Amino acid sequence: MRIFNPKWTAVLLAGLMLIPTASCAKPDGGKDGDKVTTAAVGTVEEVETQDLDYVCDLPDDLDYGKKTVTMLYPQMSKSELVSESLGSKGGNISDAVYERNLAVENQLNIRLDFTDRNNHVAVRDYISTIVRSGDSSIDLFSLGVYVCMEPVLSGCYLNLNDMEYLDLSKHYWTQDFNGMMTFTEEKLQFVATSPIALSLFRNGYLTIFNRDLFRDRGITDLYEAVENGTWTLEYQGKLITDQWYDADGDGVKSEGDFYGFITDKLTRADGYAVSSDIHLVEQDENGYMVYNGDRLDRFVLMAEKVSALYNSQGTYAFASGGAMGKFVREEGLMGTVLFDELEGHIEALTEISYGIAPLPKLTVEQSAYHTYIQDGVSCYGISAAVSDADHQDMLSAVLESMSYHSYAIVRPAYYDSALSLRFMQDPESRYILDMMFETFSFDYCYATGLAGIRDGMREVVSSPNPSIASNIKKWEKAMKNQLAKEQRSLDRLMNQS
Repeated sequence: MRIFNPKWTAVLLAGLMLIPTASCAKPDGGKDGDKVTTAAVGTVEEVETQDLDYVCDLPDDLDYGKKTVTMLYPQMSKSELVSESLGSKGGNISDAVYERNLAVENQLNIRLDFTDRNNHVAVRDYISTIVRSGDSSIDLFSLGVYVCMEPVLSGCYLNLNDMEYLDLSKHYWTQDFNGMMTFTEEKLQFVATSPIALSLFRNGYLTIFNRDLFRDRGITDLYEAVENGTWTLEYQGKLITDQWYDADGDGVKSEGDFYGFITDKLTRADGYAVSSDIHLVEQDENGYMVYNGDRLDRFVLMAEKVSALYNSQGTYAFASGGAMGKFVREEGLMGTVLFDELEGHIEALTEISYGIAPLPKLTVEQSAYHTYIQDGVSCYGISAAVSDADHQDMLSAVLESMSYHSYAIVRPAYYDSALSLRFMQDPESRYILDMMFETFSFDYCYATGLAGIRDGMREVVSSPNPSIASNIKKWEKAMKNQLAKEQRSLDRLMNQS
């Protein structure tokens, strides 16, 4: 069995070269997409090639005279935005957030002030209340994607593409999200996300597997299947079929037994449409989201294969959560988990020989793996109650600076602190991690909960006899009705811009 492929080291090293320096100004004479070289001074001088798509272009002379910029956020997102000091209990990630905020404040000579509400729904409702009343005391909004569309469509945000200092084409903004949330021929985009949101990394799905147990059972390491493009739902199903072991001796499948695959019936079912390269809603030539019936057959095939996986003799699906804890106890060959769970169990996982893989493809013919980002990821926008043009310019500069410095400071801290206890020791896992972070994908149906598809699919795939055809008819009608309403709202916003 091949344990290490040298080409993965080359890919990893090439990827690390793209991590930006802490500067936020374009080198003289540079143009977007150009390459520049920078010298790092140390015991040995090193020359690094840097892609200018990762370099911030804000002017060097922006100075806002210590004005205060206020951002509203849900309490659960506090760790993404707020750090009171260096050396706090949040560790290196908290330090990075503190350094990011300080870098933004120093660059623009502003002061950041954060205010919260209890949860995403409370933030959504408060946004609508203050914007409709004309209250401009809060400048920026942080909100989970799954509740963002109501305030977006009701006109609570400014169009980011009209802002002076925002360049959403830069790679430190998440391009797949940009594509999903840009509407109409006028290119209306009201929210964006980037490494400001640690939830961007924490809400990604992955497969975790026990390498020792694979080896003990004579199963080929998953890294080979991923590399060869054969890691599919069918392949996973074959691996787990005979892996149930009646550990408690009661003669029936129960939570205490050993399984080939452990998951849950709730959120863990959400990632398969994207990992199977399926989007039932896509943009038409006019920039409106429309139902894409061409993907229906593929959607049905995906639902059938995932249902077969969930109802395999070798699978145990919790009602909600529980998969990571069972994996840590070495009671499962593999499982579907979130990066957030990986981070939360990283110390315990150092005692296990394990690896990671993306969620499997639908078929071997599928060209690439895709990593679904769950709908709780934070997105950011500017309050429509802010009417002063100069103030709007300042807020656009703040978001641009926050995004850049988050990519340069917070992202590496999360990457190399939260995950490095294991992944820095394993070049193959580190390669997979790099690959997955570069293939983050969103889906409009699942991100916005459109027509109940996300929640409905959880029931369908966990059923041994998925009634996919009847459900599709119900979802299709609801989708088309909801999308028609959204088009009318977007037309109103376009006419106001």
